[in-house]
Amino acid sequence: MTFYIRGQPVKIVVDDRIALSPNPGNYYEDSPINSRVSPNGAWWLIILEKAYAKLNVNYANLNGGLPLQALRDLTGMPVSRHATAD
Repeated sequence: MTFYIRGQPVKIVVDDRIALSPNPGNYYEDSPINSRVSPNGAWWLIILEKAYAKLNVNYANLNGGLPLQALRDLTGMPVSRHATAD
């Protein structure tokens, strides 16, 4: 996976080990830390999150992060936020 930091491409290689947390509803089944498998069984968001956590050293550094920063790092393009009325 390639991210863009300060305009420079940075390649991140991820393995097949996913960080899990205990599932309180089911003692025998753990679930991924933040993202979940989509209803149709797609794992791309979990893999993308793992790559971004690796880019930022660990999952703890993702807490409280801004989606704008993640989009900029993923695309290498400028991003902006526009407030909307509720």
